[in-house]
Amino acid sequence: MTHLLAKPRLLGAILWLAALAVFAFASVYTARQRLADELEVTGRTLHRLISQRVAQHDAHLTSLIALSSGSEPAPPGAARQVMESITRFYPRIVWIALVALEGSSATLSAQTVVAVPDRGGIDLAPRLGEIAAQPRGRSFIYPADDKHYLLAKRAPGNSPLAVVLLIDPAQLLEPEERPTFAHLKLSLHGQTLFAQSADPTSGDGVPWLTAPHFEKVIDGDGQQLLLQLDRALPLAALIPPRQFLGFALIAALFCVALVFALRQRAAVAHSQQQARAAEARLAIKERETRLAHASRVNSMGELASGIAHELTQPLTALLSRSQAALRLAQADQPNLPLISDTLSLNVREAKRAGEMLRRMRDYASNKTPQRILHNLNTIVTEAVALTHADLERRGVTLVLQLDEPAPHALVDAIETEQVLHNLIRNAADTNGENGVITIATGTQAGEARIVVSDNGPGIAPDLLPRLFTPFVTTKSDGMGLGLSLCATLVERVDGRIEADNQASGGARFTISLPLIEPQSGAAQ
Repeated sequence: MTHLLAKPRLLGAILWLAALAVFAFASVYTARQRLADELEVTGRTLHRLISQRVAQHDAHLTSLIALSSGSEPAPPGAARQVMESITRFYPRIVWIALVALEGSSATLSAQTVVAVPDRGGIDLAPRLGEIAAQPRGRSFIYPADDKHYLLAKRAPGNSPLAVVLLIDPAQLLEPEERPTFAHLKLSLHGQTLFAQSADPTSGDGVPWLTAPHFEKVIDGDGQQLLLQLDRALPLAALIPPRQFLGFALIAALFCVALVFALRQRAAVAHSQQQARAAEARLAIKERETRLAHASRVNSMGELASGIAHELTQPLTALLSRSQAALRLAQADQPNLPLISDTLSLNVREAKRAGEMLRRMRDYASNKTPQRILHNLNTIVTEAVALTHADLERRGVTLVLQLDEPAPHALVDAIETEQVLHNLIRNAADTNGENGVITIATGTQAGEARIVVSDNGPGIAPDLLPRLFTPFVTTKSDGMGLGLSLCATLVERVDGRIEADNQASGGARFTISLPLIEPQSGAAQ
């Protein structure tokens, strides 16, 4: 689910398709139930109508039997009038015959007493045996042909009379009463008497769904007709196109809104994540800056003796020249030109001492790092000025090979000086007395470079791959944070620092920075 939430468009499409599937399933289920219920209601209505009309047939038979075989039977003319009225008002009764059964079962025959109409009936000979064998006073039904059926009833007592009706089952229902949406069938003993197909415009049913079916026997007095209704389920009836398209549009709008909301939520979450990452980076940067400051303060303590020696020279010169100028000023005839020269020398020595103190103050300061365009030769010169006295005390020679014109880069001067100071101090510790440290600047392949090399024993091969990893050191009293801090400070200005061994011996550290071409007066 989390994977899908990361892809709101895919999730929206899946939800849209799922919504359409649920709508289609619900629509099919409810539509089938509704169509089946409608078929059930229609079937029961037709069953009631046909049952009523079938009961009328039995009533006609009973009235004709009573009219023709009572204690005072009506004349044939009266019976004919009744038969004609029946056929006129009930056109589904296409023929009525009053017959007299004569003879035994072997020589059975039927004498027609009255028939309406006189012509158009059917031959009763195939059914005489069955009619003669049926119980008196009850109606029995027999298939006549593929479109009609016979309904016969014998007179009670010993009367040989029987009444036979020929019925057209197609007229048991009026045309307007027949459903156009379903297939209608009336059958007798498995033989279809009437069938009507559904309206072709209703459409074909889907093959994957069972169609609704209604079936019920019309249990009249001896008239057991079977009524059957079958209704096809076309796809358009199960899933109405307009409703489906309307729902699809609404679902699509909802999914679009959902996708938009998820994307907004993802954007907010991403922004919050970026903000937390930025806060984490800022906290790391602040810790690195404090570590760098602590390292500079610590290194100032290591350089203190050399710096004190450097300051002693200009201060001693200031004292001696000031005393000489004071003596000259107290003479009877002061030598003003000489006093002026002496004081000029004092100003130069004071500026020299002040410059040294400025370097110390800047190096030990805790200013916020600022990336501005700097002359790398100037940065190297400033770093060397701080370490010069300590290197002289150790007997280490420092060689500068500064390229002209000087390369420029966007860096923080104090942090870059700190990197150089760490590399110079490490080289001095490794080389010992009579060691030589070379610092060179230059450009190569669009990069500004500062290379610090020495003539010491070099770096152990197994140490090279993890040289800039925190807490990796070869010094017994070291913490292993110096070179790691150097790499961090260089990478903060989009640079890189690499270490290798020279072919002639000694270690070499190369600082590569993006080269910037200075504009007039822009470099510092």
